[in-house]
Amino acid sequence: MKTIRYLLIITTGMLLIAACTKFLDKTPAASTTDENVFRTYADFQGFIDPNYSEIRNYIGHYSSTTLDAGGETLNNFISWSPAYTAWSGEYVHYFAGSDASGYGDGTSLFQAKSYGYGINSTNGSGIWTGGWRGIRVCNVALKNYNLLSQATDEEKKLILGQIYFFRAWFHQQIIEWAGGMPYIDSVIAPSDVMRFERLSYQETVERIVKDYDKAIPLLPEDWDETTVGIQKVDPVTGASGNTGRVTKGVALAYKAKALLYGGSPLMNGFSGHDFTYDVDYCKRAAAVGWEMIQLANKLNKAGTKTYYALVPFANYSDNFWKYRNNGYVWTTETIWERMDRSTSFYSFVQRQNSFPRFGGRYGEQVNQLFVDKFEMADGTRYNPDIHDNDNAKRWDFRDPRFRKAILVDRDQHGADSRSILNLYEGSGSDKGTTQQITLPYLLKKFWPAGANGYDTKTSNLIRICPLMRLAEVYLDYAEAVTVAYGPTGSAPGATLTAVDAVNIVRARAGMPPVTAAATGYDSFLDLVRNERNVEFCFEGQYWFDNRRWYLAHLPENKICVDLKFDKDWTTFQRATIKNKVFENPKHYWVPLTRDQTLLYPGFYQNPGWN
Repeated sequence: MKTIRYLLIITTGMLLIAACTKFLDKTPAASTTDENVFRTYADFQGFIDPNYSEIRNYIGHYSSTTLDAGGETLNNFISWSPAYTAWSGEYVHYFAGSDASGYGDGTSLFQAKSYGYGINSTNGSGIWTGGWRGIRVCNVALKNYNLLSQATDEEKKLILGQIYFFRAWFHQQIIEWAGGMPYIDSVIAPSDVMRFERLSYQETVERIVKDYDKAIPLLPEDWDETTVGIQKVDPVTGASGNTGRVTKGVALAYKAKALLYGGSPLMNGFSGHDFTYDVDYCKRAAAVGWEMIQLANKLNKAGTKTYYALVPFANYSDNFWKYRNNGYVWTTETIWERMDRSTSFYSFVQRQNSFPRFGGRYGEQVNQLFVDKFEMADGTRYNPDIHDNDNAKRWDFRDPRFRKAILVDRDQHGADSRSILNLYEGSGSDKGTTQQITLPYLLKKFWPAGANGYDTKTSNLIRICPLMRLAEVYLDYAEAVTVAYGPTGSAPGATLTAVDAVNIVRARAGMPPVTAAATGYDSFLDLVRNERNVEFCFEGQYWFDNRRWYLAHLPENKICVDLKFDKDWTTFQRATIKNKVFENPKHYWVPLTRDQTLLYPGFYQNPGWN
């Protein structure tokens, strides 16, 4: 019999066989037989459960809050840090996790091998590192699926559905950062000769979609409605022990996203075509998006609620943080995220959002050019020439999402009177090297009032960055339909146009509806893109979106602008304070670790890196 044990290994050609564990937990290595590991539903589920631990939380990682490389934010972290060097185009550290010896052994969100981000980490081990490990787990599970003898038909479907989903999802996460990859669908032995050629982005997407298509009919709409799942629902409180498990909705949402990305200008160009949208991919994305929207609005089996729903705007922040004694940040809008229980004030607020006077360290700040994206409350565009000097409209009379996401001068972020922000120029200001603040805007979205050194409301605070919520399903659909059928078009058989989908998201925030005319924008597609920027600000989407739209290299997307003003708000002046290094094509894809690209010719480095 083979022995099952943990082996922490990083490349596609190295071996990992994970031990059985509880959901979202890991146990010490144990020796047993394959038949024992894979015979029962409970044991088999324990074998694949570590994949849930590889889901990452963008705001829970040491080196990345909102992917500063996108340009929407600036962090004055010390000069060698990933958050700081990303603006300088130094992706080796930011993404590949470089140490002194070259590419690949640091604290990157993409590839993490040290600083506690390993196999027993509470935050996964990086998209690359954990992704290939998760793919290995899936392939080992599929190889041994025939050993699952003590399980019902429902249990067998649930196991198989999760396996296919995770194999697709991990590949999808990797290629969104690094470009087309080999699609690993079998168990690779240490003795195997590595000759897996990199596929184009679209070729990889086709393999991903095939696995999603296998997973979708096997997965439940709601685990609480399964025989297995109902056993984990408290009959008194109704609390579910199934929250966070992959469902049919998760697989549909990510299938639609995979197709939309596959049809985006960057991915189309790097698959051997021109850098415009692939209309056929967008048609397919729209069709799957409509299928997901129908599922979201479908009543559950009890007829008591829909499977998903946008949270009311008054509860918008529930998507991102909560104070708890137990449970997670999870709402009716949440489709997919890491089930993170961490309540570390230092890791999640103090280092990333707060600044020294508030008991923090390095305040994450917002680029004025990104602030400009938030419309006025009446739906017109923000005009710097008019509004920068208008005290009634500069930061007020704006899209309500602005105040949910961003803090400005004179805001009081807590009950204590000392929690008033001073972000002007001159004596008494928080701006400056002492407080690590350069720009007059701080992130509020994941930082509740009172979580500071004065009010000390930091106990039991948990924060999360959702990876997929229902608002994205609507806006993914809107983008795909706009490209494929026009703003007033819809997917075949759908009753929802692109305009309708955008307005559903806007209406939740109290913003006026838009029309296909897209007043103030170059096109309706431009409006859809801006809506994504605003709705998903600081959620790790901006860097991906600007890249896939093939816009990141344009001069207007490489500038960081400050707004300087005096304490009394009498004069306001813009100043460019930083220019982002972004070379085309170099910075469109992350660098792969050097040891990987030397394995064999077919696994080549991304353009511009060596």
